[in-house]
Amino acid sequence: MLLERDTELRAVAGALDTAAAHGSSLTAVTGAWGTGRTELLNHLPPLAEDRHVRVLRADAARSEREFAFGVVRQLFEPVLAQAADAARRRWLGPGGETLRSVIAEETPALEAGTHPRLWRELRSLAAHMAADTPLLIVVDDAHWADEPSLRWLAYLAKRPVARPVTVVVTLADGDPGAGTPLVRDLLATGSRVLRLRPLSPEGTRTLVERSFGEPPDDAFARACHDACGGNPMVTTAVGHTLRQAGLRPVAEHGERAVRVSPPVLRERLTARLGQLPSPLPEFARALAVLGEQAEPELLARLAELDAVGCRAAERALRALGVLRPGAGSSAPAFRHPVFRDAAEETLTVEELQRLLSRAAVLLLRAGHPAEQIAARLMVTAPSPSPDAPWTVTVLRAAADAALDRGAPEDAVRFLRRALQEASTEGEDRAVVLVDLAGAERVTDPWMAARHISQAVSLLPSAEQRAAALLRISPPVFDTAAPQTVELFREVFAALGPGRATGGAAREVALRLEARVRCAEPTAPGRLADSVRRLAELGPEPGLRTGAERELVAVLLHDAVAAGRIAREDAVRLARRILEREPAVPELSHTTLPLLAITLVAADDLADLPAWLEALLARAVEQKALVSQVITGTELALVRLWSGDVTRARALALEAHRLAGERWEAHTAAGVALATVAIETVDPQLCDRLLAQDSAPAYGDVTDVYRSVTHRMLRGVRAYQRRDDATALDHFLACGRRLERDGWHNPALGPWRAWAALAHRRLGDARAAEDLMGEEGERARAWGAPAALGRALRVHGTLTAGERGKSLLREAVDVLWGSHHRLELARALVQLGVRESREGDPRAESRLREGAALADACGVPALAARARALLGGPAPDPAPGLSSVQLTVAGMAARGLPNGAIADELGVTRRAVEKHLTAVYRKLAVRGRPELAGALRMAGSG
Repeated sequence: MLLERDTELRAVAGALDTAAAHGSSLTAVTGAWGTGRTELLNHLPPLAEDRHVRVLRADAARSEREFAFGVVRQLFEPVLAQAADAARRRWLGPGGETLRSVIAEETPALEAGTHPRLWRELRSLAAHMAADTPLLIVVDDAHWADEPSLRWLAYLAKRPVARPVTVVVTLADGDPGAGTPLVRDLLATGSRVLRLRPLSPEGTRTLVERSFGEPPDDAFARACHDACGGNPMVTTAVGHTLRQAGLRPVAEHGERAVRVSPPVLRERLTARLGQLPSPLPEFARALAVLGEQAEPELLARLAELDAVGCRAAERALRALGVLRPGAGSSAPAFRHPVFRDAAEETLTVEELQRLLSRAAVLLLRAGHPAEQIAARLMVTAPSPSPDAPWTVTVLRAAADAALDRGAPEDAVRFLRRALQEASTEGEDRAVVLVDLAGAERVTDPWMAARHISQAVSLLPSAEQRAAALLRISPPVFDTAAPQTVELFREVFAALGPGRATGGAAREVALRLEARVRCAEPTAPGRLADSVRRLAELGPEPGLRTGAERELVAVLLHDAVAAGRIAREDAVRLARRILEREPAVPELSHTTLPLLAITLVAADDLADLPAWLEALLARAVEQKALVSQVITGTELALVRLWSGDVTRARALALEAHRLAGERWEAHTAAGVALATVAIETVDPQLCDRLLAQDSAPAYGDVTDVYRSVTHRMLRGVRAYQRRDDATALDHFLACGRRLERDGWHNPALGPWRAWAALAHRRLGDARAAEDLMGEEGERARAWGAPAALGRALRVHGTLTAGERGKSLLREAVDVLWGSHHRLELARALVQLGVRESREGDPRAESRLREGAALADACGVPALAARARALLGGPAPDPAPGLSSVQLTVAGMAARGLPNGAIADELGVTRRAVEKHLTAVYRKLAVRGRPELAGALRMAGSG
């Protein structure tokens, strides 16, 4: 069914009905490309058949314009060939042999002087045929018809026959051929002109429904109408393309209608645009290259047209439907991307490269933003030449703009292209390499370090080399590559005495010193040297500049790890640093992430969680992947320490996933997730990490954090399997490693507690007692409630009688002042277990408090242990929820995103969504904000 063309069909039907009484008439159907002119002609034969009218049809083609009487032959040759001899003789009349030979192509084309006689004979032929049966003569794309045929159509229109002959021709608005004198002469005969308009929104909706086989929603239909401008050809092609891609006509896919470029339609339009006469193709190609920057002067220069030619081309292309409707000050723009792509495809590769290069130069001279110019340079071939410096300058400026808008990937692309334009060994190359590393460190710190290493050898001064090295993110949880460490050393030494002076040189020197210390976490005497250096800075080190804060953060971390600073002093100094630093993603490329470790070890989180949450939100907003990994790692450790196990697990999993997408591993993400697995004693997570961990043998792992967590994972897993001897070997190896490197603070490596438990299982109570005695002494010396409470709890667990119970009570008392709620829950449950065995009436309250706290922390196994000893029934699950739904609901209520829930349960994200939908329905809630309360009311939270 033809959409919204009833008026035009009725007009043609009316012409057919009145032809018998009024003789021949001509109707012209005009419209832009794709508005359905040909489709309208295809619907005329049924009208003619109902009225017993014979249809003669011809389809004009641009390639056949030089073929004289070609359209006439298409009209009459088939019907003459099929007619009976008597009818053919009657129609042709006396002397019709010449006419018949022309129509049948049996003789060469006649001289122009014979055409008027042929026009008269053709008019007579039409009249004789119509005397037998009314005629409908249809010519599609008449503006492409050969000149003799057009002149005959005009002759017939000016000299109507008394017989029922109805002529219908189609013309393309805007096509130069439709404005020729011959076509204007044809239309000047009083013929009726029917102009096809774009479809209405409702017509577009109907066409989309046909394409998809289902009704579109309002938003999708509106998007299609806006994108395609009501053009039936474009709308149909877009709909079929999207359906073939497996999409449905719903709002979330509406944007695709604006961007998709249907291949079949693009090829068709490419052919049509290529056939247009100058200046239309030139204008369309220039517009495709300039895009949104298509200012009139730039368009004219790029298309090499004068102002008159530009205006004529623009008017024609608007009429053809290639450009959006508009006039006057309205800037030209393609109606749909498929027209732009078709215009580009009319160019050869060489022509496109030339236009893009010229466009970049024109935009530069016109003062356009660097990213707009760089967009053209990016799709041209590199051409090192005397012009290269300006291209490098533009690409560097574009990279800066991309970084400012939070698009590091675009910045990296611009700078990698700039490298192709720069020299191979000059300082200009080093400058680009440094810029590239600055962009890459946001997403790929290892590649950034590699490019800085290449740049350093090309920079002439130590100051420049030092500034370049500062683009390398310090390995706060890892060991730098040996070549990077050597670069740090060499450049730091080359700075010489000037590093002690003020100004920028001192800032660079302090930052570089911080990185040198971070790059070698296991260097002999590193911690002791850091303690000495911190003491040199005095009790109140200067923290006015970022460089000073970076250095002090490293020294403070080392002093805490060595256990050579009072906890109160460490907390005070860490807070002073933190309060001077805004929560911006760039901090992840400094040594300041070590502050989180310092404050966690001190069990004094203060404002750190809120500060890190703000930092993570900004990193996500700016798409700073490294910052997301580092900050997610820090926040996971902080949330774990504060007892929010569910949030900690989700953060650590997300950081590990992000790191895994870009790199084989990232030490920070691996350390965080391993710490969660160890702290929660999660066998599945331990196995998963051990299977994924590509860490080499213990002796080859040089960074402390990764080495210790890897060993601890193996030990905990062996302990769970009751392979106590193997577990003990791993725990003692951790201890030897930490002691060898001077890491004496029990808050940063609770290996003694696990080793003591393994000793006890192996029957060596004395060794267990010795280890926990030493752990308790060190924890008291450090003074952090969490570290001391853990030591007291494990010691109490391993100690029988009143002394053991006394140690557990002290652990509870100490842990009430700690941020570590999970450790407090463990101590409460363990004390409740001990008191329950001895019939102590206080056991019930301990167990209830421990169970409630374990639930709040997200550790249901610990809560279940406490409730089992209470003797009461476990809480009833929410009514109607299956065990899987209850599990999913509980994880969602604790803030775990759908992707993390899916990863944890080993199901698809879609399965999680389906379970949550069922939960919302059964609990009569509208979403996550109401879920936790509903579960608590149902007795499942």
